[in-house]
Amino acid sequence: MDREKNLMVTVSGERSSAMMARHIQTDDRYAGYNKAYVFCNTGMEREETIDFLKRIEQEWELPLIKIEGVYSMEMGMGVRYKVVDWDNLNMDGTPFKEMIAHKNKGVFDGLPNRDAPYCSENLKTLPAKKLFDDLFGVNNYIKAIGYRKEDMPKRITFAESKVDKTRIFPLLNDFKMPISQLDLNVWWDKQPFKLEIHGKFGNCELCWKKSEKNLIDNIRKGTRFINWFEEVEKEYNSVMFRGNKSIYDLVKLAEQPYTPEIKFDELEDGCVCSF
Repeated sequence: MDREKNLMVTVSGERSSAMMARHIQTDDRYAGYNKAYVFCNTGMEREETIDFLKRIEQEWELPLIKIEGVYSMEMGMGVRYKVVDWDNLNMDGTPFKEMIAHKNKGVFDGLPNRDAPYCSENLKTLPAKKLFDDLFGVNNYIKAIGYRKEDMPKRITFAESKVDKTRIFPLLNDFKMPISQLDLNVWWDKQPFKLEIHGKFGNCELCWKKSEKNLIDNIRKGTRFINWFEEVEKEYNSVMFRGNKSIYDLVKLAEQPYTPEIKFDELEDGCVCSF
């Protein structure tokens, strides 16, 4: 198969990647492509995100492959994947916990954090690569990335997006102007369904890449993973959150009212999960 006609489309559960997937599914310029759409489950997504992905399948008849990473404690054994369906999709963080154990089986020691951001690679990038290598041949495909206008130039420049040989950027290059957050809102207003949560609640509920204020909002909304974080922090004697904060620190902040005295770290790192 011609590499340039094999297309890897990852659908994270966020609105940008979903719009991109629908565009690729329906636009004539991709009619001749061998396309495969994948969602990589971490076990820590909100139920609303999973409901949104189910609607993508139902409303658009978009064939979404659901996978989870498979992790071994055997030295020298890399990340693999397994195909799952909605009935056996993990929702208790097991893939994430097994990935941490896999990463810590050698000389590395600790949880993913700003200085060791290994979670996205091992939960999403590597399992998806293994799947597409099996589908199309090793590296015999190009990747569709859901960057928007707001992602330039931090993640990529417009000129770079035009000449990339291994990736395409449909939301930047397939329209008269790059798709912005406003354009995304207008497009979704015309769809028969929506993601029923604000973007700050999306993907892994308590992702360390969310801003501190967003993490506290997630805790206040309700999360299944307070005990999960307490357990892994104790097991690895490590924390994920910026400022060396533990889940206990964030829970205590969430119990307080918002006041001018509370200074939040508003920095938010990029994550492949967002596209």
